[in-house]
Amino acid sequence: METQKPKIGMYVKRSFGEKFSASFDFIKEHWKLLLKYTTYLLLPLCLIQALGLNGLSGMMEMSDMNSSVMPTEVNLMMSFWGYYGLYMLCVIVGSVLLASLVYALIRTYNEREERLQGITLGMLRPLLLRNVKRMFVLFLFTLLLLMLVMFVIVALAVVALPSATLSSVVLFFIILLFIACIIPLLLWAPVYLFEDITVYDAFKKAFRLGFATWGGVFLIYLLMGLIGGILAGVSLMPWRIVTMVKAIFADSGGSEATVSFGYSFATYLLAIIQAFSVYLSMIFVYVGLAYQYGHASEKLDNVMVESDIDNFDKL
Repeated sequence: METQKPKIGMYVKRSFGEKFSASFDFIKEHWKLLLKYTTYLLLPLCLIQALGLNGLSGMMEMSDMNSSVMPTEVNLMMSFWGYYGLYMLCVIVGSVLLASLVYALIRTYNEREERLQGITLGMLRPLLLRNVKRMFVLFLFTLLLLMLVMFVIVALAVVALPSATLSSVVLFFIILLFIACIIPLLLWAPVYLFEDITVYDAFKKAFRLGFATWGGVFLIYLLMGLIGGILAGVSLMPWRIVTMVKAIFADSGGSEATVSFGYSFATYLLAIIQAFSVYLSMIFVYVGLAYQYGHASEKLDNVMVESDIDNFDKL
């Protein structure tokens, strides 16, 4: 029976293949629960996100057909940025909600003897709300950090501007440094959501764990992202084909199919499916990074060893 399978430990040192297997075992064991609660939380958001996506696509098609209008027509520019802002806001909120849900489920799974049996959204609500608040704090800190990095890049570019060779060398090393530092920060969210520490302490710990296991973080993110990207790409194709056909007809003089309610509604439904599928694909990355965090924590901090010692002292 499924309930008799060994529990998937979080804080366990694993090889890359074992981390991959643990991630997929968790998804396979709880895919119904993940799909159910992801639908509850994110499908309503996808209804709004699809409006922004279709509106943004329509503005881009209009720009392609009449490029001379976009820079001068204020109303069209406002519409374009309005749709873009709506779409990006939905993406940010959706990513926060999804990460909060996935890590709430994993943490609950680790802490309950019954695993996730009988768990309801109401039982998850306190931890879910905590995670949402923390994810928004994390987002703000990440935004500030990116602004600081951009300021440093611009300052270095200005200093190196008189010499083209020096400017190229500086830019090359900045890109390498940025890539080297961004990989450890992929563990920032798991550290901050699984542990009761401040965002700054989580930042420092993510760097420490991430640099020590840099290769593992990169590989698990790359592979899980590739798997999720394939799923997202498959879901994108029907919407993309429909919008391309619409653009071709509109460019050739228009057709009833491109303006009919049925055609527009079908495009909207496909946009909803595309947006929702992208969120589902992100689950692979979040789960993979969670078990990478558990591996790094056990490898460097011996979390389970210390826990066993503490429990022994209480006997």
